[in-house]
Amino acid sequence: MIPFAKPYFDEQDVNDALERIRAVLVSGWLTSGPSVKRFEEAFSQAVGTKQCVAVNSCTAALHATLLALGIGEGDEVVVPANTFVATANAAIYTGAKPVFADTDPDTFNVSYADVKKRLSRRTKAIVAVHLGGNPCDMDELKTIADERGIALLEDCAHAHGAFYQSKPCGTLGVAGAFSFYPTKVMTAGEGGMIVTNNEEVAKQCRLIRNQGRGGYGPLEIVTLGYNFRMPDILAELGLIQLRHLDEFVRKRNEVAAFYNKELQGIPWIKPQLVKKGNRSSYYAYILELNPEHIERDSFAERLLKEGIQTSVLYHPVHLQPLYKERFGHRPGELPNAELQGRATIALPMYNSITMEDARTVTEAVKRVARVS
Repeated sequence: MIPFAKPYFDEQDVNDALERIRAVLVSGWLTSGPSVKRFEEAFSQAVGTKQCVAVNSCTAALHATLLALGIGEGDEVVVPANTFVATANAAIYTGAKPVFADTDPDTFNVSYADVKKRLSRRTKAIVAVHLGGNPCDMDELKTIADERGIALLEDCAHAHGAFYQSKPCGTLGVAGAFSFYPTKVMTAGEGGMIVTNNEEVAKQCRLIRNQGRGGYGPLEIVTLGYNFRMPDILAELGLIQLRHLDEFVRKRNEVAAFYNKELQGIPWIKPQLVKKGNRSSYYAYILELNPEHIERDSFAERLLKEGIQTSVLYHPVHLQPLYKERFGHRPGELPNAELQGRATIALPMYNSITMEDARTVTEAVKRVARVS
């Protein structure tokens, strides 16, 4: 069985991790300590921002950043419909309303043309999600945001090591939010990171992550905060993975290029478009199937019988029961995102995948194609 995704630590990394975990345990400082500070500094250097604030998830990173920007009751935040629900949930946590925008039919990212249609006098932020690690059209989104005085945030949960026109993802808006969940390009087991060049945003995020106080002990609470702290053990795992990030992204791009080459002759398969000049991290290799030729679930079942696991990244958030009930969304509002929710599928992609594994995947897809 070839899995859809799995974390990867080689034997040397495992031994290093055990030594580092022991050192953290012996130190007696288990959370928000020196390991977390080192991880923030290393990640800041890797991404190229002045500030990094480690938290316990990408959801917390989005939530804290929106709060730091003063977004709250009565405000609106434009988000893509084709994303993980946490992107929209973070807006609700602040008291704001998520407003969904449709997606581009080729890149599967949010459509900047549709974003423009969703803006109102209440709009305070746009969240650009680099889906699968594929950079959004950031110049166009930044132009829209700047014209209207709206904050542009990047959801970089998939985009470690991705570049938009030679600029690292995470550096293109007021702030970026990264995830270190187990299936991500690099993992710490769990955790997240806020990256920004805005010192005031970073300062507020540090207060918010630590119950509204600027340090530890019986200090004054100066704002409403949360427990978003990152444990030092996770920071050490993140530091180990970070040293392999370039290698991981190169490997994923090699596999994606192989997939593209081998599957280009199947007319009812459309891979996610990565625009010229951009580098995707290829957190996921996403295909859109022509639903008139084959149903996505049938395709997945046939591959599973061949020993190939796949994944549906997301069903459109606006059609989730919670969002339909709370905001009255109905099918047909966002046709591109809804088609992608029905017809896209992700093939296996992970840091330890071999080219032999990749060939096994493509041969299985071709066998399914021959009988479809």
